[in-house]
Amino acid sequence: MTIKGILLIIFALFAFFNPGASAATLAMWFALLIIIDGLASTITAIGSWKEREEKWLFLAEGLIGLVFGVILFITPGVTLLIVSLFIGFWFVFVGVSRIAKAIQLRKEIEGEGWMILGGVISVIFGLLIIARPLLGISSLMYLIGFFALLIGILLIVVSLKIRKGKTWLKDKGEKLKTAVDNAQDNIEKTKL
Repeated sequence: MTIKGILLIIFALFAFFNPGASAATLAMWFALLIIIDGLASTITAIGSWKEREEKWLFLAEGLIGLVFGVILFITPGVTLLIVSLFIGFWFVFVGVSRIAKAIQLRKEIEGEGWMILGGVISVIFGLLIIARPLLGISSLMYLIGFFALLIGILLIVVSLKIRKGKTWLKDKGEKLKTAVDNAQDNIEKTKL
């Protein structure tokens, strides 16, 4: 998730510093972002297949992202309308997927509300683009940049919370193991 967050922030900076980019340039950059995101989700799903309950969501998000990204990458000369709708639908899909993952992970992580917030923001952003696909490319780039930056920051915050939670669980597990070992030793001493 940290890598996805960093990629979204880099994409946001590109959008802020190149608002006059053409629809083809927008499509190429966004296609690369979607392909990298799709690869990361697919690798995450496959790499932790046995441990994850939500493996199908990660795999579906990854594979659909790869397909969308490749299609967008090989057809960069599409019109602004198609690019805008494509991006809007992708944001809605990813947002719904992240909300579903957060709901499934709510027992395993602390701060799942941030992940839900990121998903809701993504859905709202996607719906805004779908509702107004013919915005000027500069306006669209600023809007995309703002939401990419926001979602990128939220993903980084969530990934840091997950790491903190894993460390906390590991510490608690070691303390529990020590307590169990001590209890077993006390039981053994009592038997003697």
